[in-house]
Amino acid sequence: MRPGFLGIDVGTQGLKGVIIDPEGESVWEAVSPYATETPRPGWNEQHPQDWRRALEDILDQAASAPVRIQSIGLTGQMHTSVFCDASGRPLRPAILWSDTRGSDQVRELVAAHGEQELWQRFGNLPLVNYTLIKCLWVRDHEPEIWRKVRHIAVAKDWLRFIMTGNWGSEVSDASGTYWLSVARRQWDQTWLQEVNLSPEWIGPVVESTVVVGANRIGPAALRGLPVVAGAGDQPASALGTGVIADDTVGISLGTSGVVFWPRPQFERPPHASIHSFCHALPEHWYWMGVTQAAAYSLTWLHKQCGQTTTFDALTREAATAPPGSDGLLFLPYLNGERAPINNPDARGVWFGLCSSHARSHLVRSVLEGVALSLKDVVETMQALAAPHRVVATGGGVKSPLWAQILSNVLGVPIDIVEDPGSAVGAARLARLRQDPTALVRLRPQVTWTAEPESPAVDVYRSAFARYRELYQAVRPLLTS
Repeated sequence: MRPGFLGIDVGTQGLKGVIIDPEGESVWEAVSPYATETPRPGWNEQHPQDWRRALEDILDQAASAPVRIQSIGLTGQMHTSVFCDASGRPLRPAILWSDTRGSDQVRELVAAHGEQELWQRFGNLPLVNYTLIKCLWVRDHEPEIWRKVRHIAVAKDWLRFIMTGNWGSEVSDASGTYWLSVARRQWDQTWLQEVNLSPEWIGPVVESTVVVGANRIGPAALRGLPVVAGAGDQPASALGTGVIADDTVGISLGTSGVVFWPRPQFERPPHASIHSFCHALPEHWYWMGVTQAAAYSLTWLHKQCGQTTTFDALTREAATAPPGSDGLLFLPYLNGERAPINNPDARGVWFGLCSSHARSHLVRSVLEGVALSLKDVVETMQALAAPHRVVATGGGVKSPLWAQILSNVLGVPIDIVEDPGSAVGAARLARLRQDPTALVRLRPQVTWTAEPESPAVDVYRSAFARYRELYQAVRPLLTS
C-alpha cells in the first residue's frame, strides 16, 4: 500500500480526519460530529469526552483506509480551553474560542497592566477569546474547580495528551493563550508567575513539526505511530492553501472574514486590532485581522428575505445593480467588529437608501460592504508594505460576482483556490516530519483569477473613503 499521513482537526462542529498521499492529495476523509452547548447567552461549551469519542471513531475508520499511515498531525479550534485534574480528566466542559463571558477579566487585566505594556510585551492586546482570559474567569467564578486544576490545554493539545500521555503545546496554538512570548517562541515564565499559572500545568512548548509522542489509542495498526505537534486551525489552513511566503496574503471569505499575512520575522503589527502570532513553520510568523460578519451578512439578509430564494438567485439579482449600488453603503457590523475598529458595540448600517433602490441594490451593497471591510483590514496591515499576491478561499468566493467585487475593491488580481481545510494542513505537518522539502512542492491549484476592472476600481476607491467616513460619523451614536 502507498504511504499516507493522517491529519486530525478538532473543529467546532465535529472532528475531521484526512489522509494525504506523499504528493499532498487527499485520499480519504471522514467527519464525526458533536454538539455545542450554550448554557447562557454568549457562553459556548463542548464536552472533551465527545472529542475523544469522535477521535476513536475517526481512528477506527482511518485504519481501514487503503494506505499505510506513517504519522499523525493535529490541529483544532484555537483558544478553546480544557481544565483538567492531575489525571487529565476534564473538570468542566471546555470553554470555546467563541465564548464571550470574560469581558470583565479583560478589563481587569488591562487596568492592572496597561494597554501599552501588554501591547509591547505580547504584540497583541488581550481578547475574551484567549485562553488566559478563560482561566481568569474560572478562577473568579468557579473557585472550587480552580483549586483542583492541575493541567490546562487547548482543544487539540488535550487530545494530544489522550493519544500520547504527554502534555504541552506548539507555538502557533500557544500564540492564542496569551502567555507565550510570540517574538521568542517560548513561554513567558515571568508572566506566568505574575498571573499565578504553574508551568507544570501547561507543559513545554515546541515547534509545530516536532514529534511529541507515539499514539497509544485506537486500532493496533495505528498504535505506536509518531504524533506531530501540529498547529492551530488558522495556520494549518494556511499551509493547506500555500499561504507561507511574506509576499502572499490569504483572505478567507467564510462566516467571518480572515486576512492572513505571513511575516519573515516577528513584527508588532501597525495596529492593535491585528494579531501577531507564530506560524506553523519554524522562524515564520503571521499577522491576522478578522472581520466578524462576512458571509454571515449575506446569510442574515437571506433569512430576512424569507429564504424562499436561493443564495445563487440573490447574487444573480445583485449582478443587475451597478458597482457602488447607486450610492448605497452597508457597514457589516452585525456582531460588532474586530479589525480594524475593535468595537464590540458597532452595529450594521445601511446608508443612502432612496426610493429608486431595489432589492438588487440591497444585496449588492452587502457584498460590497463585506469587501470594503476586508479592504479596511488589508489597508491597516499595509502600513509597512504591500503584498505581491492575494489568494482567496471560502464559501463567499465561490460566487464569481463576490470574488470579482473583492478584486475590484482591493484593486489587485486575486487567485481563487480551494481550501482543503486545516486537517490537510495538519497532515502536511505530519508529512514534513519525513520530508522537510515537501511543503515547497505543494502549491494549491488556482481555480481562476479575478482581475480588477478599471471603471469599477475607481467607483470602489471613492466608496471606500465614504465607508470609513460613515463609521466615524455614526460611532458616537453606537451603544451596546
